[in-house]
Amino acid sequence: MNALRKIRNNLFSAHAVSVLTPVQYSKYLLKFVENIPEIFSIGDLRPLDKAMGASVKQFHYRGSTFNFDCNYCDELLRENSFSFGIAREIYIRDCYFKWLPPSVYDNAKTVIDLGANRGAFSALMTTRARFILSVECQEKYLPAIKHNMSANDFTKYAVEAAFVGTGGAVSESGSPSLTLDELFQRHNIETVDMMKLDIEGSEFALFASPDWLQRVNALSMEVHPSHGNPGDILMTLAQNGFSYEIADENLQQLSRPDRASFIYAWKTA
Repeated sequence: MNALRKIRNNLFSAHAVSVLTPVQYSKYLLKFVENIPEIFSIGDLRPLDKAMGASVKQFHYRGSTFNFDCNYCDELLRENSFSFGIAREIYIRDCYFKWLPPSVYDNAKTVIDLGANRGAFSALMTTRARFILSVECQEKYLPAIKHNMSANDFTKYAVEAAFVGTGGAVSESGSPSLTLDELFQRHNIETVDMMKLDIEGSEFALFASPDWLQRVNALSMEVHPSHGNPGDILMTLAQNGFSYEIADENLQQLSRPDRASFIYAWKTA
């Protein structure tokens, strides 16, 4: 049942058509049909992602067009996951903007992408931002991030190979550990219009010292309940003037914080 829900959420939607265009969406469905045996054998959409990533570079989002070069990333990294799968999550499923007010995307001029990975979210934000800071602790992803920014002719960005935490140390990945305040100072950032976080459980330590929230107008994050209580993050957000929505792994709205997989938060006037 969960596999069928995943297929429905990822394939059959008007939003998927708008992101891919009707021509590419037709190809998307065709590649799905061609790969059905393997998809059901392994229980995920990686065969579809591999097939689509070989040719899809251009995407569309809320009236804007941008590039995320799936094939370049896959050839560079040679991993067992494929870049179109990341594009599918961020662009088609809309996992980082789905429950935020539309004005957050429209007004996102200064953007921080924590856990940038291959730069899919950063590539999307070239459609709105004046400055993007992409932070990724695994250095192997940095060439992919830079390539995707260049593919959009976007020059006002910075990439940091860093782990965001308490600062003053080296992370397990070998990258320096920096605080958000250090990143703000290093890049002369006064206000963050949109912050995206996918930092594999480290979000709980980040919210334990929440002064940085004073500079942030909106954020969207994947949360990892195995590392802490999402309710603590929600309480901190409320105490700092944020409204919020939470969703499960299928991006369905929730009322129980302990089941949250995504948090969407924004400051009200």
